[in-house]
Amino acid sequence: MNQRPENDEYQAMSSQSGQANMNNRSDNVHQTLEEIPQTGIFFRFLGLHTLLYGIFPFYIPVYMWTQGVTLSGISWFIAVSGAGFMLGLWTWDRLRGRISLVSMFALSLVLELFLLVVILILKGSGIMMIVTTGFAYGFYNCFYWTTQRAMFYSLINLHNSGRKYGNLQIFVGALLQVGIVIGGYILDMYTYHHMLIISALISVVGLLLLVPSRPEYPKALTEQSRVSIPEVLKFKDQHKSRLMFVTDATFLFAESFFWIITLFMLVHESFFNLGIVVLSLAVAFGFVFYVLKNVIDRISTRRLFQIAVVLYALSWGLRSYINEPMSLASLYLMMIVITFLTAFFRLTLNKRFYDIAQHDLGNAYLILKSYFTQVATLGIFALIAWFFMLAGDQVELLKYTYWSLAVCTFLYLPYERRIRSQSSG
Repeated sequence: MNQRPENDEYQAMSSQSGQANMNNRSDNVHQTLEEIPQTGIFFRFLGLHTLLYGIFPFYIPVYMWTQGVTLSGISWFIAVSGAGFMLGLWTWDRLRGRISLVSMFALSLVLELFLLVVILILKGSGIMMIVTTGFAYGFYNCFYWTTQRAMFYSLINLHNSGRKYGNLQIFVGALLQVGIVIGGYILDMYTYHHMLIISALISVVGLLLLVPSRPEYPKALTEQSRVSIPEVLKFKDQHKSRLMFVTDATFLFAESFFWIITLFMLVHESFFNLGIVVLSLAVAFGFVFYVLKNVIDRISTRRLFQIAVVLYALSWGLRSYINEPMSLASLYLMMIVITFLTAFFRLTLNKRFYDIAQHDLGNAYLILKSYFTQVATLGIFALIAWFFMLAGDQVELLKYTYWSLAVCTFLYLPYERRIRSQSSG
């Protein structure tokens, strides 16, 4: 029969172990208490911007399309937005900590309203509108997305990134659909001026709700040193992150611009009908995250990611077959499948991304991604714009673009989280 050794060494070890467990529990409780107000502030900020994004920025590609901007013009808009984002990122990284978090929130809202005003003033101005609004769009996107990612990063760890990202997308999806339906109705039934006034009112009211909380920057963000340009140029890691960053540049805008234009044409260029279609597709989007968010953290992420990449490639192949002569039932079923496969891929990719950030460079990894992605956006979409110009800006070219993207999807496969970190930069 084994007996517990009654000696001083064992008692000391037991005491230390018990104290460590108590300290761990205390730290966990303290962390949870700190997270509660931070989480509330994050979701208020996220909800406000998501609603505003749905009301108009979501419609920018199709609004430009109705103004006669061609595929090459829209591609130039995307390319210039990459330059605006990079300048915004350099500015954001030097402003954080120097101004309050509420001021950062306010600045992101001002930049969004500035974008809407620029579009109003330069409407129909051709290349001037494309370049100026593209730059303003990138600058605004930077302050919103970079702040959002940094705050979200402070609320997750290696064991809950998938579940929390799933919750995030369900929340975002719900509010985004509200904004999209409102925006589509206003643009179809009223005027751009009405949309601008409503956006301004929501921004002011939303900011007034955020100011009393006086939130502080997440500790992980304030302790993170600024990322210098030489550090960006030297960055290289064993996860093949740079390849993923560059690859993702193309797909993010292909989803939010080219695919939205395709859907817009399918609903006979009605903003409101587009909003209703996107709302109905969001049901499939939400279902994916609801089912997977609580199990993804316990699944073998390597195999899951490989499957998600293959299915994502399939989704782009299916996009090339979308056309109006199809029966309504077949068309809608195909759009449901495309939305499902895209949502599945985005969940697995973002889990991998945030897990690598947690394991390696923290918030710096988020900023590095933005730099590489936006440089790639500038270069890749300038080439795509040139291609569309040479080919005559025919809408049929989107079909071949989708086939090319289906092949390029496999560039995501080398992106893998490895345990040993050899990151630099």
